Amino acid sequence: MAEAREKALAVRRLARAGTDPVETLRPKPKAVVRVHELIERYTTEHLRRNTRAGGDVEKLLALHISPRWGDRELASITRTDFIALLEEVRQPTETTVKSKRGSYKTIRGGPGAAAEVRKWTRAMFQFGFDVELLPDNPLANVRNRDRLKPRDRVLSMEELRTVWKAASAMPYPWGPYFQLIMLTGDRRGEWANARIDWLTPNRSRLEIPASEYKTGKPQVVPLSRQARAIVQALPAPEFGPYVLSSLAGSRPISDFSGAKAKLDALIAGEREAALSPWVVHDLRRSMATHMERLGIAPHIIEVCLGHTLKGIGATYRHYSYLAEKTAALQVWADELAPELVQDIIESNVGEVNLLVDQGAA
Repeated sequence: MAEAREKALAVRRLARAGTDPVETLRPKPKAVVRVHELIERYTTEHLRRNTRAGGDVEKLLALHISPRWGDRELASITRTDFIALLEEVRQPTETTVKSKRGSYKTIRGGPGAAAEVRKWTRAMFQFGFDVELLPDNPLANVRNRDRLKPRDRVLSMEELRTVWKAASAMPYPWGPYFQLIMLTGDRRGEWANARIDWLTPNRSRLEIPASEYKTGKPQVVPLSRQARAIVQALPAPEFGPYVLSSLAGSRPISDFSGAKAKLDALIAGEREAALSPWVVHDLRRSMATHMERLGIAPHIIEVCLGHTLKGIGATYRHYSYLAEKTAALQVWADELAPELVQDIIESNVGEVNLLVDQGAA
């Protein structure tokens, strides 16, 4: 009754003021929100503030969500729409990518891509619900059909040396990239995003800041003689900070699938047959397995991989086990590529390079 009385009084006040009460009190239609607006808000208000993977997720949404749903009304998206979209993403397709340096073909989509699209699109729609752009999250109960089994592929030393030899035939930046990954056991993005200021002046270590490392803690990567030789032979970037770049340092390398396909083609040409299927992350597991075979202590292997130790070893110190990591990675480099240092020195005689040992100047 009180609410009805208040509405009646409001109508009388508007009428006395010469305002049409019917038009004034009519519920206003809500503004139409489109999916691209949610993407913009999610990117600005969440990804760039809260996740290290923000840049990768932005690319994922731009590649798979914006072209399909960008102009659609947010409220029109249903669970059925999402399931259909994931089915599209699940099918690998070859596409041509145009860049300033020309065009190249790459494979997009697949079960792994579908799993990532599901994860981040559901999270984005939950954000939309949290900020009241949606009355609920219509994607909340879509299950992950693409959960991948933990990989256990370990490349033999013969296979690793085949990969190494093929990588040595690839030009900068990808040949050195694959070889540095093999020597250090780092994750794919750590060398891809490496900057000049992460390298110590004498090029003996790569020091990855906490903001760029998966664990949220800084990681010190000692460079073996072989890794230092590769780093010192890299062309100095002219227009940006990135050590490995197709654009003179202005942007980091990014076409991982295209580079891996070229590496596989070189391997197949060398062996007259492809290796059993493998992915770049398998190189990291393979290094750990062979380090164990070489007698390196398990906890030293763990810190070489950047894993956080539990128990007494969990107290983090910036240079924890530096001497032990340095020795272990040198043992591994000598097992994988004992001839590399002299080969690189001989191939770069007379060349001037700003990535050479600054301590020797």
